[in-house]
Amino acid sequence: MFLGACLDLGLPLALLEEMVERLGLEGVELRVERAKRGGLAGVRFSVLRDGRPVDGAGSEGASHRSLSTILRMIEESGLSAGVVERASALFRRLGEAEALVHGVDVEEVHFHEVGADDSIVDLVGAAVALEHFGPAGVSSSTVVVGSGTVSTRHGVIPVPAPATALLLEGVPITSGGASGELTTPTGAVIVREFVDEFEPSATTAPRRVESYGIGLGSRELADRPNALRLQRSTPLELAGSSWHQVAVLECQLDDTTGEAIAYAAKTLLEAGALDVFATAVQMKKSRPGVAITVISRPEQSSELAERLLLETGSLGCRRTVVDRLEAERSISTVLTPFGEVRVKQATISGRSLGSAPEYEDVRRIAREQGVPFRDVYRAALRAAD
Repeated sequence: MFLGACLDLGLPLALLEEMVERLGLEGVELRVERAKRGGLAGVRFSVLRDGRPVDGAGSEGASHRSLSTILRMIEESGLSAGVVERASALFRRLGEAEALVHGVDVEEVHFHEVGADDSIVDLVGAAVALEHFGPAGVSSSTVVVGSGTVSTRHGVIPVPAPATALLLEGVPITSGGASGELTTPTGAVIVREFVDEFEPSATTAPRRVESYGIGLGSRELADRPNALRLQRSTPLELAGSSWHQVAVLECQLDDTTGEAIAYAAKTLLEAGALDVFATAVQMKKSRPGVAITVISRPEQSSELAERLLLETGSLGCRRTVVDRLEAERSISTVLTPFGEVRVKQATISGRSLGSAPEYEDVRRIAREQGVPFRDVYRAALRAAD
């Protein structure tokens, strides 16, 4: 399905045909046809040997190869260095997963479902496609794996298959409420090796979709189209601004003092939180309480969530990853009758959002000179205009 979607997106079939020739897959042909699954139109890509579809281990006369054989085929293919590197990485990762699942050394692994001609084409073709499109990054929604069981050469096994589950460790997955196998080890290794980030569709930054492609699977599913959609898009940026992901941590308290909350906020900010604030809320049983919200960089969210629980005594907190539009900011120093004060300026799309004197400078001058805070603040604003 991945290559079908790539072809629908604009990948030239000639690149895949040349790849098959360079790999020495004699008797292998590629078929591309427009079709529908569940009423959704797309491209059905399939691999044929001697005019018959190849389907992994279940195919009569299918070729099964060891990892070293496959890597040698790729290395000697004459394909570009980037394709060789990516395709080899795909098979090495897949080989390591299969070896761990079956309890053997990686050199003893003989690929069955993934060592046949169609899977060679799928994985090396995926490397060809990535080089052709040359994306700055690859993102994916949550991976739908299905549920239930599936029959393999090794017997009936649970879904996701052991190798698939191992390859998707740390990747957000869901059964999707579907019965059957919806993600194979081949698809899982493409996701694991190529995807840079996984993003819930509701929280992605605005993007402009340039084109999209749909690849169709061989089966008809009862409750959904058996399809994979790829899309090429570019960030929709505003002049003088940029989108960044942040994590929002939240918890509610009804048994913590104001002093403890203030101390928690201070320690969270010192630990790297971008912002911390408290909001009065009404909790269960009509109890008045406080909602604590922490804004952090995604990579710091686990550390700050643990600190939030330790400092407040809350039994849990929620985390949401969202996109934040940040204006362009600059700091200049202005001269006032009271001395120098730093002033922050912000712009978006080339338009000013205003200026704000630096609080710490204004506070220090007001205390040192014994003058009202607001007098220093207003003087700095006038000097900045």
